[in-house]
Amino acid sequence: MRFRLAQIILFATACLLLGKPLVSAQSGDPSASCPNSATSDDEQPSGAEISISEVTFSGSLVMPISEQEQIADSVKQRTHGTALEDVTEEGLERVRAGWQDRGYFKVQVTAETKTLTSSPVSQRIAMSVHVDEGQRYNLKRIRFKNNKAISRDILRGLFPIADGELFSREKVASGLENLRKAYGELGYINFTSVPDTQFDDENRLISLVIDVDEGKQFYVRSVNVRGLDETSRQEVLKDFPVGQIYNQRIFSLWLEKHYDTLRFSVDDPLHTLRRLDEKAGTVDITLDARPCPEP
Repeated sequence: MRFRLAQIILFATACLLLGKPLVSAQSGDPSASCPNSATSDDEQPSGAEISISEVTFSGSLVMPISEQEQIADSVKQRTHGTALEDVTEEGLERVRAGWQDRGYFKVQVTAETKTLTSSPVSQRIAMSVHVDEGQRYNLKRIRFKNNKAISRDILRGLFPIADGELFSREKVASGLENLRKAYGELGYINFTSVPDTQFDDENRLISLVIDVDEGKQFYVRSVNVRGLDETSRQEVLKDFPVGQIYNQRIFSLWLEKHYDTLRFSVDDPLHTLRRLDEKAGTVDITLDARPCPEP
């Protein structure tokens, strides 16, 4: 039986793996949005801060109590928000991930919550989670198709999980992120990978088949910087590898080197505009060092 590994893809995206995209691929003015803007997506909604103070599990559980306690601690330490539905769903996702990281890939979870304490600024809740573990799976193998620029042996080495190990959602997500980084260093800006799973329920094994879409390899055609005087602009641009393959890692290191001048980093895509010429295989980069207006 074959299933799309949608949960792993979503998890890997939320972590990036672990984080915002390196640069913006959208057209427009990079200064149109600023981190300090009142309409920033990072702005927290008003309301009492909800935290999970107690987590209990029920069901016919095989997982050792010590590992259950680790999952419960992760939920309590990392889950919070201002909407009860969102906090509950986030807590459930962490529970689900905890079981999937320990081989129970088809685990099903449901939860009930109750309020322990409440005030205008904070609310503490208890979460009772019913867990249907399902079978525990090991990894049989990982295979790749449609890869050309990087060999299958090298791609396989980017996944920190060996054949025969307990299947781990986190390790697979880490491997998918490593794929993205590896291709990003070779100029494959539009690289994507889609993993499929194959379940052998009789032997409790999972195989992954990862369909690689490398896309086109891009070279840096030009770099422009706004908001700097000419001397500073020339100083910043003198060591940027124009004409070479676009390398995301080198671009990140370059931004870090000139942070004192540019005042933004690779984790801040609001100041970076990237225009791709698909036909020519080139990318033009514009960096906006102008300060954001006061909110």
